[in-house]
Amino acid sequence: MSLQQEPTGSIGQLFSYWRGLNNGMAPQRADIDPAAIKKLLPFLYIVRYETEPFRVRYILTGTEVDRWNDFSLTGRYVDEFLAADKYGANRILLDCYHQAWETGQPVFGSYTWPTRAGYKLEVKFGMFPLRVGAMISQCLAIEDYSSFPPDIATDGIPFPDPAKAASNSP
Repeated sequence: MSLQQEPTGSIGQLFSYWRGLNNGMAPQRADIDPAAIKKLLPFLYIVRYETEPFRVRYILTGTEVDRWNDFSLTGRYVDEFLAADKYGANRILLDCYHQAWETGQPVFGSYTWPTRAGYKLEVKFGMFPLRVGAMISQCLAIEDYSSFPPDIATDGIPFPDPAKAASNSP
């Protein structure tokens, strides 16, 4: 999903905040003030880019992110989830994180994901690159769950934790 108009909702709020930090250029990670985006914190991710080879590691995830995933992604890599992802969502995320890293500009998109009860959800996201020193080396991201039907508020997204599955195998 390309940005043809200003994003709305929580993604739009984070975009406005990010853009205001450095006139639309990737701000320093240290410029992010959690108090200024307090309402968004439960829905945020912070990732770190690794370049040899290119990988994306979750270094912080919000409480709603963990609840919807049914486990914490903190410390994990996006590519760990590629093999078990029948829907291609993690490939979309990895490609978008790469685009944000390469361009230093926000990336907006969505992917389709089923819940445990079988609903098909469109999960919208925004990714906002961050500098540490002179390099783009982190990214602040958000997923917007606000369009999900209220009756699935506790349904979550059924994605098995590959590390947990590996530890349970003989």
